[in-house]
Amino acid sequence: MKVSLDLRPRALVAAQKKRLNVARLFMTLFLLSFMLLGISTLVWGFWNYTSLQGRVAFLEDTLSIQRAQNARLANELKRLSDEEKVFISALKLLQDELPALEFLKGMESSLPRGVWIRNFSLVPGKVSIQGSSYNEDDVVEFGKGLLDAPVVAAVDFPVTTRVVKDGQSLVDFSLTCSLRDFVATIPTGSVSGKGADAQ
Repeated sequence: MKVSLDLRPRALVAAQKKRLNVARLFMTLFLLSFMLLGISTLVWGFWNYTSLQGRVAFLEDTLSIQRAQNARLANELKRLSDEEKVFISALKLLQDELPALEFLKGMESSLPRGVWIRNFSLVPGKVSIQGSSYNEDDVVEFGKGLLDAPVVAAVDFPVTTRVVKDGQSLVDFSLTCSLRDFVATIPTGSVSGKGADAQ
């Protein structure tokens, strides 16, 4: 058994104990600051992690909403495209077919008994008619009757030729009609009234 004895004076031993150990204090402060820095870093990292998780969830929700809106917009675009095709076909019918039908209706209602049509040709805005009659007065009456049709803008003076067919004297004629824009013949009051009712 070993026993160590300090034979120095008691005052010297007490003074040495009271003396500050700088190296030990520095190491202690370094360890404490390292622990505080580590704890603050962990807390800051956890807070960033939770905030980033919330941001990612928000962005995922926004993305799903945008996808749903894109799907709805695509469906609406397809519906509008289909409506546009219907409107285009209706406009083409209005511009191409309906003026011809309206002119045929007007020609049928204005055709006198003594006049018959051999052929006619219709191009946009113009109709050429060839026919026959027993006398010139019926041809003139037919031209005046064509002017009553809403789609007819003007009727040129008919060109007539007296011919004999099968021993009978007839009048061959040809005349040209100018047509109006069929859309312009629709009364604007009824269109605006429909628009007002729709609103």
